[in-house]
Amino acid sequence: MATKQRRPAGAETTPSGAGGTTVNLPGVTAEFHRPDHYIPTREDLTGAAETVRGYLPSGQMMAFYGGLGALAALSMIEWPVAAAIGVGVAVAQRAGSTASE
Repeated sequence: MATKQRRPAGAETTPSGAGGTTVNLPGVTAEFHRPDHYIPTREDLTGAAETVRGYLPSGQMMAFYGGLGALAALSMIEWPVAAAIGVGVAVAQRAGSTASE
């Protein structure tokens, strides 16, 4: 999705391309590199938010599921019954939306 990566201004680079420090000790040479972290851009975050919104139910259905959860939390209906109703409605709605396409 995203191919842009930001580097700090004035970042030092070694021949391998990553900023770091080399320490020469007797018998060993140690190379320390700064981690190469990816910082997401605004476009990355917008794309992720749009993807998540595509999977969420509508506001009306969220209110329905919230009410169903409240009824189960207040013990007005048992939680397995609330779960069965919620799953049944979701399956029926998904089947209806694919049939109309």
